[in-house]
Amino acid sequence: MFRRLLAEWVILLALGLIFVALGTRADLMARFDAGLLDRAAGLARPAPAEDIVVVAFDDPSLETIGPWPWPRARHAALIDALAEAGAGPILFDVLFLEPTAPADDAALAAAMRRHGAVYLPHTFAPRANTQSAIDPALPIPVLAEAAAGVGHVASAPDADGVLRRFDLVRDIDGAAFPHFVLAASGVTPADAPEAAIVSFHSDGAYARHSAAAILSGTVPAEFLRGKTVLVGATAQGMGDRYSVGAGGVAVMPGVETQANLLDALRQGALVRDASALWSALLGALALLIQFLVFWKLSARAGLIATISISAALLAIAVLLVPLTHFWVGPGVALLAVLFAYPLWSWRRLTSVSAYLEEEAAFLRPAGAQKADVEGFDQLARQVARMRRLVNYVSRSFAFLGKVIEAAPDAILVLDREGLVTMANQSAKRLFPGFAEETPAPLADLLADSMATHRPDDGEISFPDGTAFLVARAGFELEGDAQSGEIMALRDVTEIRQREQERREMLEFLSHDMRTPQVAIIGLSRKVGTNGSDHDIGPRIRNQAERTLKLADDFVQIARLAETKPQFEEADLVALVEEATDRAYAAARAKAITVLPDLPEDLLFAEVDASLIARLLDNLVGNAIKFSPEASTVKVILREVSESVMQLSVCDEGPGLPPERLTNPFARFGAHETQAGPSVGLGLTFVKRVVDLHHGTITVDSAPGVGTCFRIDVPEFQPFERKT
Repeated sequence: MFRRLLAEWVILLALGLIFVALGTRADLMARFDAGLLDRAAGLARPAPAEDIVVVAFDDPSLETIGPWPWPRARHAALIDALAEAGAGPILFDVLFLEPTAPADDAALAAAMRRHGAVYLPHTFAPRANTQSAIDPALPIPVLAEAAAGVGHVASAPDADGVLRRFDLVRDIDGAAFPHFVLAASGVTPADAPEAAIVSFHSDGAYARHSAAAILSGTVPAEFLRGKTVLVGATAQGMGDRYSVGAGGVAVMPGVETQANLLDALRQGALVRDASALWSALLGALALLIQFLVFWKLSARAGLIATISISAALLAIAVLLVPLTHFWVGPGVALLAVLFAYPLWSWRRLTSVSAYLEEEAAFLRPAGAQKADVEGFDQLARQVARMRRLVNYVSRSFAFLGKVIEAAPDAILVLDREGLVTMANQSAKRLFPGFAEETPAPLADLLADSMATHRPDDGEISFPDGTAFLVARAGFELEGDAQSGEIMALRDVTEIRQREQERREMLEFLSHDMRTPQVAIIGLSRKVGTNGSDHDIGPRIRNQAERTLKLADDFVQIARLAETKPQFEEADLVALVEEATDRAYAAARAKAITVLPDLPEDLLFAEVDASLIARLLDNLVGNAIKFSPEASTVKVILREVSESVMQLSVCDEGPGLPPERLTNPFARFGAHETQAGPSVGLGLTFVKRVVDLHHGTITVDSAPGVGTCFRIDVPEFQPFERKT
């Protein structure tokens, strides 16, 4: 489904871009763009200039002076009247293409020379013996020579018949012909835009006076002094009239359009057409953004994006006009965006429908058969069928998860690449680094947990001493014989401990317990047979004491494994003092000083007082046994920090032998017989008591320097100082 949707996405995007290119070239949305331009151009329209005046050949003028055409001597009189009133440049929007009475033509030329700033229009006429070529139709020479400038007044409305644009410069056979208004503005043709869009003011926006009133002298001179005057026809039935874009569409005389063009040119309010390429680029960018939203976001987001992009296209096109005086037609881009959404939605629904049918057939053998489901249309029925199958699969998956979770062992599920994809809570506790979102290889989980996997004996062991027996079984999905593997980890820690204890028990019974018994039997045979053996009695007593000590130590260790410690608040200072008192006799026999270093205040903690007392007896007793005569044994109790207290027992003996340093707390480890009966059970007991109190024990030992045992108890065994 992904590949199909991707292919259709690419195809629809490409078709959309092609449509934008062709539609822009054919100006497909010209009428829509023109209507929008009329309203946008109104935002760029400045207030009408007050120094532009229209002198009109209106209906009252024709009634007063006579019908059109007027004699050119009458036009000369009008120019003289304007000059007498102090008028500025005069744009005389009347074509003088044919000669009349020589005296009249000469009078008009003379009046134009007297004023000195009269501009005349010209038009274009078909070239003889051609179909499309044109030539300029200029005023008669006598008038053209008297004029300050000549410019064309040709206008070409848009396809909808509305005048919006002016050709400020027309090129004919390499010759440039400026517009009538451009010729009077002083702007050179090289600096003028090729085409200019004008936002017209409404008809009558500029001051207007009747030509008859000017000739009769009834218009005050101050109304004309210094003003730019455009003279033209406004009477009904004469002159040119155009539909123009003035916010909407209005009809306006030609001379009024010239006034609007002159005003916009002088105020820099002309709007320029951007090339069709910019419209095509705008449409391409809008489509690309829309299709990226289609691909990355939801269908709802696609609809919102389509509406937003459409609004943005309109806003950009409209705002560019007042801000930059450029017009980019958005019609084709808008049409492409609006059509793209239903097309993409249709193709996506088609793909989803096909996908639902395929998945329904795949999820269950009976899925290919259309189940009896309700729905308004085909897609609704497919969705209902898929919902039923998804619920079935979800329940099956939930059931599978509960089965795995209820298993007494830790369960791991590996895929065909060896990645752990599922685990129950028991397994997650063993491997905290597991995350269903990011499956990882089993080797990485083992490394994170510092566990060791021994494939040969099928066991995984952890640093805390726990061990698990691994049972593995492969499974098959969709006919693939190597789809994955299930691993069950059975906790065999207790079993391995019991096995080790049985081996140690056998060693203990076969060697350590047997040795003193044999010695006792041998010594007892000598009693009374050799009068010289005076030390037989002490030696028998020593071996018997050794046997008793071994039995007692063994019983204490066994009791630790079977009974829970009884924690209660006890004074550690008192426990240390009592231990040193109990060791007094043994220390005095060897002239050893037991030196306690205790805090001045009482130090209470939640401990098993009997176990701590026996721990102290073992450590202090060992220190006395292995220390030389007249040495010192230190027992130190102090607070390392607010969260840790430390108990230390240090002697000045020979130190632990090298073979014992590797594991000083090993059960039935190496031992010295010269200091009394011991096979390492005392230190094993000490280690287990420390573990029960969640503490740590370390050993510092060096030959000839002595041995120091340090026990740290953490904060979670609460203690406080009391006075």
